[in-house]
Amino acid sequence: MSHSELLVGGAAPAIEIETFLKGEPITVFTPGKVHVVEFWATWCGPCKASIPHLTELQKRYEAVPFIGVAVGWTDLEEVRAFVDEQGAAIGYRIAVDRAPAEGTQRTWMRAAWCDASYQPGVPAAFIVNGAGRIAWIGHPLEIDEPLAAVVEGRWDLPAEAEAHRRQIVQDKVREARALERAVKACFEAGDREGAIRAYDVAFAAEPALERTHGFGKLKQLKSGSEAEYDYGLHLVTRAAADDINTLFRIGTGLMSEIETLEGSAQKRSAALSVEALERVRILIGPEARPGLVMRVSHTLAGALLASGRSDAAASRAAEARQAALEAEAAPEALAEIDAFLARCATAAPTPPPPAPSRTVICEGDTCRLADA
Repeated sequence: MSHSELLVGGAAPAIEIETFLKGEPITVFTPGKVHVVEFWATWCGPCKASIPHLTELQKRYEAVPFIGVAVGWTDLEEVRAFVDEQGAAIGYRIAVDRAPAEGTQRTWMRAAWCDASYQPGVPAAFIVNGAGRIAWIGHPLEIDEPLAAVVEGRWDLPAEAEAHRRQIVQDKVREARALERAVKACFEAGDREGAIRAYDVAFAAEPALERTHGFGKLKQLKSGSEAEYDYGLHLVTRAAADDINTLFRIGTGLMSEIETLEGSAQKRSAALSVEALERVRILIGPEARPGLVMRVSHTLAGALLASGRSDAAASRAAEARQAALEAEAAPEALAEIDAFLARCATAAPTPPPPAPSRTVICEGDTCRLADA
């Protein structure tokens, strides 16, 4: 199915649902009345975490109908069972999105609302003003102030619409979605080389896209190959050197393949994983949340051990353990770190040789990759 672009200030799409599971059904937006439409799924943890907040807001704004639209469902009874189990904990209307049209995968409202407004996942919330226009789009936990402003009549819709459009242009959102569609078409056709070409064409036209989408191209390159290593190094040291999300995905992605490799291929992947995760560690800084420090340090420790640097691995694992204690992590997490520390104590420190055409520069307990 095809839907027009949906931005702040645009007309709200229709309410097209399969059924209502809770509350009085609503089929159209009542003129003069503000509405909130929130998209969620039973399999989405952040969606479940948003339920109490939305319930509280519905109590605060009794005249504003809140509709939680369940998307991505395969079993209506599964959604019904979840809603029944929640009982009074859900204090607003719950509907189930209309089933996908034949030959499509997206449920109807998710395509018309979320996909059309470039919302990549759920939860996603929309405020519809009394004129049937989209006044705000965002995460339901960030809806309080916009909703109050819309209800109280102090929301400057033209200004917000212009700001939203500027952000879409600045973030290259349209270009990113076009790239994702092109890559998806290649995947569906089994054309990996075509997917790589699609990335290259997009990055040449819009270099800024490589910072956020370069990891997608990296995944298409052969695991452990020099091509993967060279492009990964380009991302880590240049194109995405300041993007924590991309760097962490590179570091963890390489770690997941290290055990399937051997010899120089394994060493290349381990060294690049160390470089990416070391950069993440520096970027998040010492004041980061303990839970984040635990995750980054523990993953980095694994990459260091795979690189033959058991002493440095033990140091980072100890850092992860301390962060786990501060975060009051589950006993299982502490046990996993302790088991890793034991592995470090018995591992033979055998530093890997530098990857072809690259130099590994070690300073203290950290290393970085540089051109020879």
